[in-house]
Amino acid sequence: MITVKKIEKLMKISSEKYPILSLYLGMSPAISSQKQYKTLAKSLIKQGTSNLSKFDDSQRNLIAKDCQKLSNFIEYEFERKSQSIAVFSSTGLGLWQVHPLPRRVKSRFVIDIDPYTRPLVRFLDENEKYFIAYVDSKRARLFSIYTGVMNERNEILDEEVPGKHKQGGWSQSRFQRHIKNRSAKHLKNISDIIHELYKVEKFDHLIIGGSLEALHSFRHMLHSSLQKIIVAQVQGSLDDSVGEIYSSAEKIIDSFETKQSKKYLNLFFDRKGKKHLASSGFSDIVRMLRQARIHTLLVKTNLVVPGFRCSNCEAPYLKQISKCDFCGKKVVKVPDIIDEIIENVWDQNGEVKFIKTSKELDKLGGIAALLRW
Repeated sequence: MITVKKIEKLMKISSEKYPILSLYLGMSPAISSQKQYKTLAKSLIKQGTSNLSKFDDSQRNLIAKDCQKLSNFIEYEFERKSQSIAVFSSTGLGLWQVHPLPRRVKSRFVIDIDPYTRPLVRFLDENEKYFIAYVDSKRARLFSIYTGVMNERNEILDEEVPGKHKQGGWSQSRFQRHIKNRSAKHLKNISDIIHELYKVEKFDHLIIGGSLEALHSFRHMLHSSLQKIIVAQVQGSLDDSVGEIYSSAEKIIDSFETKQSKKYLNLFFDRKGKKHLASSGFSDIVRMLRQARIHTLLVKTNLVVPGFRCSNCEAPYLKQISKCDFCGKKVVKVPDIIDEIIENVWDQNGEVKFIKTSKELDKLGGIAALLRW
């Protein structure tokens, strides 16, 4: 599974001498056969190698070897077991990485001086970790959702919680108090288990579900750090199928993430008129990036703008210049300046938020930022 650490390692790879090839294949429902994917890959590679004039003979030979390696992989090793796949290859650097992805990304092929990681950044940004806890007075079912895949983590059944009191023994009121105490102990135990999991896994959001009676007590038993990340509380049955629970969670997640995008946009437009708090447009974004002032970058999904980058310090440029303003080294052309900006924001410990639709953001060139100062 692709992780932030793996992406960060890819981002550190760069070579002006040895070309790096990045191939993404998205598993479209419209393409059903293995042969069609092979044809798609060949088409992407052919298009991406149609003009190699910026490379010297030695580099073109290396590119040919990597293209052949990619073609052989698609022809003989590739299996459609995931929604997408990302492959990075550079014979000169000894680089070969294959990353299956559980959700579809746009198919593309890029030859550059570093791996094309923007789709992976977007992939992780759009796939935060969710944890789901369904509880009632006796049982609990725990799930995790990451990159669109839900796994049931555990099922806990407290056998000691008494059932209905039919005859003999305790008085009704005493028995009901006993049931209530045992149920409270069960719910507290579940809350402690989830807190321990949270400390290890650091999931981003929590959804709680189950019977209304249990949820009322359970929510207040949760550690304060967990209460802060609750995004929804839903009534449901622990006897629901995994598919039913996933369907309910998916609707909650879609709604929550739409609200999050609107929140960031509203915050930007609120700050836009206030000095030093927000910035938009490519020139200003690049200027703010050079000053390390970007806290959160807002960028339109699938926005692509060709640009330039310093081959040494990786400073991004919108227009070609003879040498870098910062270190004086050569400035090279890159297929997507947005990719370079995103990577620089990450390097400065900033956030990147992709916005699917926004007419207001479109008018600003599809890119904006919330600033640190």
